[in-house]
Amino acid sequence: MNPTQAWGSVLSQLQMEMPRASFDTWVRDTEVLSLDNGVMIIATRNAYACDWLESRLASTVQRLLVGILNQSVSVQFVVRDSPNDELEPDSNEEDEQDVAIEAVQWLDYDKIVQPHKQVVVKGYLRRLGMEIGPKAIWLYIGFHQAAWRVQGVHTESGKALHSHVIQRFSALSNGAFWRLLKHATIQQDLAGLIQRVDPLDLRRFRRGRDGRPHRVPIRYQVFMTPRLTRADGAAVYTQLKALLDKGASMLKALQDLLLVENVMELLIPNEPVKNKFVMNTVMEMARMETGGPLPPDVDHLAQELHRRIINSLGDIHITHYFITQVIHEFNLTPAQAWLVTVSRDMAYLNSRTGERREVVTFKEGYQEMAALIASSRYKTVQAWFNPHWDTQKRGGDITRFLVELETPELNTYLDLRVDSMPRSFRVLLDEPLDANGSNTADANGSIRLDADGSHSQTQVEVLAGANGSNMVDANGSVLSSFKHRLNTNKNNTSTTQNDDKAAGAAPNFWELETLLQQNDVHPKVQRELLEVQASVHAFVSWVLYVASPQSGNLSDPLGYAISRLREHALREARGVFRKLADLPPAELLMLIDTTPSKPYEIPTHINHPLAHAWKKAMGSNNPILPVVRDILFGEGANE
Repeated sequence: MNPTQAWGSVLSQLQMEMPRASFDTWVRDTEVLSLDNGVMIIATRNAYACDWLESRLASTVQRLLVGILNQSVSVQFVVRDSPNDELEPDSNEEDEQDVAIEAVQWLDYDKIVQPHKQVVVKGYLRRLGMEIGPKAIWLYIGFHQAAWRVQGVHTESGKALHSHVIQRFSALSNGAFWRLLKHATIQQDLAGLIQRVDPLDLRRFRRGRDGRPHRVPIRYQVFMTPRLTRADGAAVYTQLKALLDKGASMLKALQDLLLVENVMELLIPNEPVKNKFVMNTVMEMARMETGGPLPPDVDHLAQELHRRIINSLGDIHITHYFITQVIHEFNLTPAQAWLVTVSRDMAYLNSRTGERREVVTFKEGYQEMAALIASSRYKTVQAWFNPHWDTQKRGGDITRFLVELETPELNTYLDLRVDSMPRSFRVLLDEPLDANGSNTADANGSIRLDADGSHSQTQVEVLAGANGSNMVDANGSVLSSFKHRLNTNKNNTSTTQNDDKAAGAAPNFWELETLLQQNDVHPKVQRELLEVQASVHAFVSWVLYVASPQSGNLSDPLGYAISRLREHALREARGVFRKLADLPPAELLMLIDTTPSKPYEIPTHINHPLAHAWKKAMGSNNPILPVVRDILFGEGANE
């Protein structure tokens, strides 16, 4: 028997004795290279397979070969060599498909966190979490991730997994995982998401390879597409039923609902549904109304409507590192971890462009934050952000991830704004690691630097309701609910000044170097803009553009203006902003002072050719203009 035949016999024997997955991964691709002086050399496809076979199968293979060849044989595993460089290349080199790639990480942060490894779930879980709570949500995420693994291309559906795989991505301890999985309330909340197939009292066993009985894995079904919340299901069914009662067919009713441009309008609660059945999906509603299986065209429309609702809030991306490391290291409770996750989802990080939207405003304050974690006690959330409430605080330090910001337009103190008062937080979008992997980063932004060395100043605020809809108000007027001035020495009077004071505070002409220095722009950025001779009028025009409601959700005039100049040193904002930037500084300051920053102040009328265009562009009141005034004229202009 030649060496190839002998090794084939060994492979046949190993295939019967080993698990299929292990054999396919490590053994199947091996081949015999030689048999000289009682030493058989076996080639493996890579170093990992070589080490695995050497440590686990060397003695077994040697024993089998001795029996097959009837002689003393030792085995040596080596890595298969690369193709010989001296061989003649193929005539068509473009057909070569094997490429050896070695990943090089410049940052320790990327090595540790590995941001590309993420759990992706539907953003609709934000609404679902308000109904079933964060503990059930994290259980679903763990099962969802495990189900995603077993339905891969090379894995058969229903494959048994160790419970540690599910627990690892559930952000729960071992005890909490099993305790919650058996909890009656949690089981009811997980209906339509995770379903146990085997009865609770059923115990099944099978005989293993060792001849001993082993317990058969418990079977679960995981619904990869979430169900509707009870309230959303009732709202959709009410509208569907209303169309059917008017004589519309099921096909026509579903078509009409799909024509609704804003899918969130379908979820507005109407009259409570009298029926007590569970409506997990639109398909179930349609089947119940038709009384039988759905025709293909109706089933297609029902699935499309359900898909639109579930996808209306996008996807939530959670890094493996956050779930498996950060939550446990910072002792975050499931509620705290879910609030951080939801806040990050409400914020924004565009890895392609580098745009960061780090500030999130909860319009209903602690009440809205409590609603997001399905809690009826807003003081639970309040205790997380008040370090002196030691007796009431549970869990870890969530202020490493959410740092509350002062909101000047609210004109009130933070400690007086409780319950449903609006609150803004800066969110730590990255994991709490610096580039070198040390645990020093937090959400206050004081130690986080941009790539150019300057402190990150780009803040684009987002107003997001607890129901998941993102509502942006660039001028911030919806937050100006307090009309009583602070008890300070400053007089709450109009910012309008006379022409002499405006002329005294404004320079005779714009100078870019002066503007950059008075705003403490990083020296490296200053040199960059001055070397390319960036236009000072372009800088002014972009600052004014951000202050106008036309800019949408922008709220950092300085950061945005600098970013536009770095993209194109001479390009100005179009339209009226270009005309306003060309005005003498004194005239622009006079226009700024005519517009109040608070809704209850009275504007000042002046005789200026661009006064009407200014009011049309900036609005009757504009809370961002004081920031623009400081950027263009410095703090001394307000004295």
